[in-house]
Amino acid sequence: MVRILAAVLVLLLAAAGPALAQGKSNGKGKGNGNPGKPNDGMATEDVVEGVTAGVLGAVLDDDEKRIIRDYFGENPKSAGKVKELPPGIRKKIARGGTMPPGIAKQALPDGLHRQLPQRDGYGYEIVGTDVVLVENATRVVVDVLRDVLTGN
Repeated sequence: MVRILAAVLVLLLAAAGPALAQGKSNGKGKGNGNPGKPNDGMATEDVVEGVTAGVLGAVLDDDEKRIIRDYFGENPKSAGKVKELPPGIRKKIARGGTMPPGIAKQALPDGLHRQLPQRDGYGYEIVGTDVVLVENATRVVVDVLRDVLTGN
């Protein structure tokens, strides 16, 4: 139930984000001179991802990110041939989104999987050039480590 509420919250924030990003009105129907940008310079997507990460509470920590980056840095061919996802699909695979059905994904190599902590109810997957942490039951993406397979 908490996961469903978190997903609804994320969708509401995503829908309201562009309106909130317009800034305060001066009462005359005009913006604050900086339309489309939040006052603090953060993108709406960053705000939504931050809220989702806090609600879902299962993000890749710094040690996990380092282990994954180091492994693929030392074993660049271990994931086989990878290719970037189309931009539209890649945008859908964001923290708080769900994994699209039929998307090509693969498990982490055994050597890497053994180095990472076990997370009950979650799994690591390779999707395109990214490594994602997915909640197994709902297929909700809880974190994304972008371009780890390209060395960027």
